[in-house]
Amino acid sequence: MITAPTPDGPRPPGEVATVAPAALERLARGGGLRIRAAESLPGDLTHRRYIRLHTDGGGSVMGVVYPAGDEDTRRRWVAARQCLSSRVRVPRLIADDGAGSQILEDLGAEDLAARLGARPAERGDWLSRAAIAAAAIADCPDPELNPPFDAAFFRRELELAREAVFDLWLAAPLTAPERSLHDAWADALCREVASHPRVLCHRDYHANNLFPAGNEVAAIDFQDLRTGPDTYDVASLLWERTTLPWMTPEMAAPVVARLAAARGASQEHIAGRLDTVLLQRAWKVCGTFARAVSQGRGVVYRDYLPGQLRLVDRLLSRRGDGGFGRVLRTRTAAFLEGAGPSRPPTC
Repeated sequence: MITAPTPDGPRPPGEVATVAPAALERLARGGGLRIRAAESLPGDLTHRRYIRLHTDGGGSVMGVVYPAGDEDTRRRWVAARQCLSSRVRVPRLIADDGAGSQILEDLGAEDLAARLGARPAERGDWLSRAAIAAAAIADCPDPELNPPFDAAFFRRELELAREAVFDLWLAAPLTAPERSLHDAWADALCREVASHPRVLCHRDYHANNLFPAGNEVAAIDFQDLRTGPDTYDVASLLWERTTLPWMTPEMAAPVVARLAAARGASQEHIAGRLDTVLLQRAWKVCGTFARAVSQGRGVVYRDYLPGQLRLVDRLLSRRGDGGFGRVLRTRTAAFLEGAGPSRPPTC
């Protein structure tokens, strides 16, 4: 049994666990690994459990436990890894019991978000490397594990965002005229995004799902990959929760240029498509964060919401928004100005 000197019960992320799940212990023994300690790590919104298993000799591997009944996610992860592994750096699959438990290569404790935050002078270099990996994913054949992005998919995301931000988080649903403005804007935006050139997308290509691996960028959490707009992954990379505090157009420009070269398109056209895709994704992410906070599942996201709302407002200001920009600014003025609390008092 793998033990450590801590009591049973809930533990904060990173604290050493008392006992590793039995299934992971069996997998480790079957692979000839001798485990001396198990460290619980933060999970994700799909409720997978991550346990860093420290081995004799000072090494470590990553244990993953899928929730009961979620065989489909594990199956898609395995198939997606097989699709990507010849072109993109991904974790090595060490053992899989076929019943919801895996042991993977441990890519380390420092994800790309941490690297970018700690080493400002290296940001441009690492963003370029991440863009190279995104282009490699884009060039992979579609394994058809998930339905492609389409206008209806994007529109459902924006409908959920409207509900989460106004109904749940702010507890102030839009009036009928305001709802009409939102819906007309969302319909037009999603049709435009769905018309862009299509490639294979990681789907969640942000810096917490990327890891420095030697001179490469390695990707995790790729089970949702699907075909979609050619700027989708780079939009996720450049303008997301961990990069918003320091990302600038000047920082983004070389990455956009690299993407344009890889796609054989003009930088102007790529930049225009990127802004459109980014607006859809940014409003969708506002909804994801707002829903998690309002349901008590993601308190950490409350601090990300103001910056995400400001990003949406900036993008709306660059293009015709049919009046929805005015609605958003009126409803969230305190957050856009940086004067309000990180969440409404009613939450």
